[in-house]
Amino acid sequence: IKDKLPKEIEKPILAQYKESDMPIMILAITSKIHSVESLRRIVDEQLKERILRVEGVANVDVYGGRERKILVEIDQSRLQAHHIPIDYVVSSLGANNFSLLLGDLPREKNKYLIRAIGIFENIKDIENIGVSVTPQGVVIKLKDVANVKDSFMEPSSYARTDIEPVVSIYIQKESTANTIKVVSGIKKELGQIRNIIDKNIYIKTTLNQADVINDAIDAVKSSLISGAILSVLMLLATLRDLRPTFIIAVTIPISVMFTFILMYFQRLSLNVMTLSGLALGIGMLVDNSIVVLDNVDKKRSNILPLPSWREKDKNAVMEGASEMGLAIVASTVTTAIVFLPFVFVNKETRMLWSGLAFTVTYSLLTSLFVAMTIVPTLLSQMAAKPLEKKQEKISKKSLALKIKGLYRKGLVLALRFRYLLVGIAFIMLAIAIFFGLRLEKEFMVEAEEGRFTIFVELEPGAKLDVTDKMVKELEEKLSKIKELKTFTSRIEPWSSKIYVKLVPIRDRAKTTKEVMDVIRAEGETVARRYKGGFIYFSELEESGLKELTLDLYGYDYKILKETAISIATRLGAIDGLQDIRMSRISGRPEWLIKIDKNQASSFGFTTQEAAETVHGEIRGLRATLFHTEAREIETITRLQKQYRKKLDDVRMLTVYTPDGNPILLEQIADFVPDIGMSEIIRKNKTRVVHITAMVSKGSLQKAVEKVKASLGDMELPKDYYWRVGGDYERNIKNEKELSAFPFSLKPPYVQMPGVLWITLLLVFMVLAALFESFSQPFVILFSVPLAIVGVVTALFISHKPISRGVIIGAIMLAGIVVNNAIILVDRINFLRIKKDGQRTDKYRDILRSAIMAGEDRFRPIFMTTATTILGLVPMAFDRSESANLWSPLAITVIGGLTSSTALTLFMVPSVYMIFEDLNSMFSAPKQLLNFIKKRRYGIIK
Repeated sequence: IKDKLPKEIEKPILAQYKESDMPIMILAITSKIHSVESLRRIVDEQLKERILRVEGVANVDVYGGRERKILVEIDQSRLQAHHIPIDYVVSSLGANNFSLLLGDLPREKNKYLIRAIGIFENIKDIENIGVSVTPQGVVIKLKDVANVKDSFMEPSSYARTDIEPVVSIYIQKESTANTIKVVSGIKKELGQIRNIIDKNIYIKTTLNQADVINDAIDAVKSSLISGAILSVLMLLATLRDLRPTFIIAVTIPISVMFTFILMYFQRLSLNVMTLSGLALGIGMLVDNSIVVLDNVDKKRSNILPLPSWREKDKNAVMEGASEMGLAIVASTVTTAIVFLPFVFVNKETRMLWSGLAFTVTYSLLTSLFVAMTIVPTLLSQMAAKPLEKKQEKISKKSLALKIKGLYRKGLVLALRFRYLLVGIAFIMLAIAIFFGLRLEKEFMVEAEEGRFTIFVELEPGAKLDVTDKMVKELEEKLSKIKELKTFTSRIEPWSSKIYVKLVPIRDRAKTTKEVMDVIRAEGETVARRYKGGFIYFSELEESGLKELTLDLYGYDYKILKETAISIATRLGAIDGLQDIRMSRISGRPEWLIKIDKNQASSFGFTTQEAAETVHGEIRGLRATLFHTEAREIETITRLQKQYRKKLDDVRMLTVYTPDGNPILLEQIADFVPDIGMSEIIRKNKTRVVHITAMVSKGSLQKAVEKVKASLGDMELPKDYYWRVGGDYERNIKNEKELSAFPFSLKPPYVQMPGVLWITLLLVFMVLAALFESFSQPFVILFSVPLAIVGVVTALFISHKPISRGVIIGAIMLAGIVVNNAIILVDRINFLRIKKDGQRTDKYRDILRSAIMAGEDRFRPIFMTTATTILGLVPMAFDRSESANLWSPLAITVIGGLTSSTALTLFMVPSVYMIFEDLNSMFSAPKQLLNFIKKRRYGIIK
């Protein structure tokens, strides 16, 4: 479409980044002996292009100092005296700064290239070019009508770091580039740059997004290692034996190693999400090994001190491991399969959580492999002591035996009153759902990043010096706040930014939000002294700051402005909303030069020719490029400042007819004051105004509900309407995909089932296939709703809203909490098998099997649950910056797993017996009918 665009626009640029993207690095260039103009020149000539060449860098902006230019400032009176149009000067500069290869001259053995050369080498070359000739034949040189100087343009921006003037470099990466890799490349390039620039020039990094990412990764690594250590210590305290503890502990690094290998082939990087997946799986890595170890230990407990006890010990290892094959395969597959539905969710959620999903899946699959191969091998090499040598250990386990005895009594009591117990469980579930529906909802929770941006706004058209004065006053306030580590200001006309970095959270008592509130109060005092003065705040995108945006649609900007002001006034009255602002709809003052077409044509030129001439006289034109050793410098031609300072000066500007006769601009144009648009925003091909507010209290969802209630009775002009914009609708859609019911009360009534429901369906299908039963999967899945009790309780205690992390944790729980139920049901089924290989259906035998299964699996269930929970404790209680990205997920899993395990130990055997009761009830009439038929045909005597 390039040919369809207006010809007078600048060259379109394809950029692989968003203009609103936060810079990944901000560099402050300072010196004690160089001026900011000298620093700007060095940055433009030696730094900017080298940084741009770093792989992944999309854009480099330089602020502060004045940009070097060759200025050709023309004296209008001299031009008029010699009747020279300014166009002649511009074209003469370009035509005389020229180099062209003309051809070649052949010789006998070689050839010479022929080149016409006329490149400017210094300022005198520019001053001495001829721009016209007098009637007497005297050449009029450029220096006769203009001043030529190697100087600087007027400042278009200022830059300061901690109040000190600097030259700032703002670096943005390509949207798809890896931040850490790009920053690493920039640092490497800066290391080389420091070797070639003046030693008195200092390069200070005031913002580095890679530091935040690395800090978050380090925090997750620390949580991962701490979780692994806690899990091993718990095993040692439970087993009270170094040998089996060592065997289980060895499985952790082996499983992690295999996980890294699979991640390598999947091309997954080590980042916050993949490391969170490892931290989540670190406690579950040992689950399968614990189950195998416990069953082998039970097999070994019956070995007597016979001559062949070592051979029997190896057989016990093989039998113990093989017996648990179905249980650990089922538990691993059900845990891993919960991530399969992420294939069907939107790209954003899939990209964010796929690393975690793959990492957890790989770690569980490798732990299954290790539990079935390496653990039995190590157990067989570390032979257990015979039975008589174990007797002396029994006294040491007296506490464990007491706990086991108490559990047996509780289980017998639960089985006796199983229907009452199930009823109580449903009441607890109902209460949990009741309170759970009252929890706040936030799709993305706020993270304590310790960095934010202050936007300083003035009315459109405000001069740079006025904006600079306001920013300086605000900087004085910032310098007195002890929680600030550094701040970098970028001052531009009527709109500026101050990037603030706080000291680490461990060294300050106030949160980022509290510091922002302090600055907001100071800033509002400063802003009131300036017309149109306003400040607001924004945190990094990944921190999930709660920002509410309303999109007001319409056509007439006057009506849009009036309506937007009315809406903003109503929003200001809502408790919990602050920093209410609108997109720039205030017009910028301007003078319209309306060319009289008839008058212009009578002089022989068009409106475009007149406009381009005036444009060159006031704003200036790039006539050519002046080549230096380092770079090309623009040569700007324009009138001297005295001829373009006031409106009356503009009226007296000279334009020339094709015959060379000068006329004044006011002879062919009228000057009309007006207010021009400062920006035009369209969305879905319709003009739109954004009204934005920060949510200071409560959740974003509740804030939207308050806004809808406040604006519900507001009458809008015809064809004007508003919608909740920003990321809210997208977040709601993502949340529905993760947890929505498969039916809707609104058309089309059927919507895509949420990931949670697809997960439960997949778990049921896997269990039905492995257990070859349709009833027993329901027994196992009964442990899933029991987790809701713990989840809601944990969220209430920790004051966490229902966020995306909580939903992902709930989805993971659907696969995790069934593991204990699988172990119990599998053991009950095993104990029901008689010596002849037939399965018993006698009530007393089934009841005895349920009690024995509970006793047998109490220790491995306790150990696997404890290792998983302890592995997550460091993540749950992490208070580092960015911890809110993974803490809600860990808290959800801990709460759900705790309640589910505590209830599963009693509920699953009870529900198992209830299903047997139902089976007996429905099968009794059939058995009676079969008995009658057999008696009739004489089969039964």
